[in-house]
Amino acid sequence: MHRRFFVILAALAALAYAGLPAQAHVVCGNRVFPTTLTLDDPGVSNELSLPTIVFTPTPSSENNVYAYEWDKLITEDLGFAVNGDYATQHGAQSLSGWDNLTLTLKDQHPCVERHEHEELVWSVGVVRLIPGTGSTQLRNAGAIASVGTTAPTIYIGKGLGDLPAAYLRPLAITAEFSRQFSDAPSMSPSAWTYAASLQYSMPYLQQHIKALHVPQFITRLTPIAEFAMSSPDRGSPTGTIATGLLYDANTWQLSAEAILPANATTRLSQGAGFIIEYHVFLDAFYKSWFGKPLINRSLWRS
Repeated sequence: MHRRFFVILAALAALAYAGLPAQAHVVCGNRVFPTTLTLDDPGVSNELSLPTIVFTPTPSSENNVYAYEWDKLITEDLGFAVNGDYATQHGAQSLSGWDNLTLTLKDQHPCVERHEHEELVWSVGVVRLIPGTGSTQLRNAGAIASVGTTAPTIYIGKGLGDLPAAYLRPLAITAEFSRQFSDAPSMSPSAWTYAASLQYSMPYLQQHIKALHVPQFITRLTPIAEFAMSSPDRGSPTGTIATGLLYDANTWQLSAEAILPANATTRLSQGAGFIIEYHVFLDAFYKSWFGKPLINRSLWRS
């Protein structure tokens, strides 16, 4: 499995080498918030994550997920996303099929930048899991949800560029909070979900703090730790801790993280795994429909 991971990572890195003009993700002041893996970032954009590969073993099986996410701007600050994945399970019972589709509508508010180090951005959204859109085999086996959910969500990003210590300024925090309302709480309880990331941006250090005489590869890395939890109205909380690296090129991002169970309840259902993702900024490739808003205006700026 470790050999397979490095082969996939090397193949994606080779595939991704492109030399087009730079495009940004979520920008606020001097801060660029990269795409995170186990929670959503606080912005909207024209982007594509394909593939996202997740391996999470359980006590009785080996589970692999091959996922995608397409993000499309409606206006300059309002966008939607479509998420889906193909799941396989090998062990006592072998299963495979598509998971349910998830749709997200998100509105990004103008970032707070009274000065260049303010670096505060936030968004609000709603996430809808559509039941019945996935594999009947997986649903009958209890491997995917049979009940839909609707989750109003808040997304926040705060760069710490205003800290007095220069080498702490590349730090940033992002967070996501939601209330997940179940279509049938008696069958599947509603839940609170919350997640956060702590990032240290080497690009920020290189560009705004001090130029480092190191290979360019190092200056494009962002070490990151992510924490995600779900607390159902009935039952015990479960969650994960993920740590790894994000590599930002001009038009794409390649990310890899180890995923660990966050508590004893989670360890009963899954072991340590990994996630890797190749993410493309569609604005860099398409100047037509795929790379620009459907309506070229802002909801918040006159």
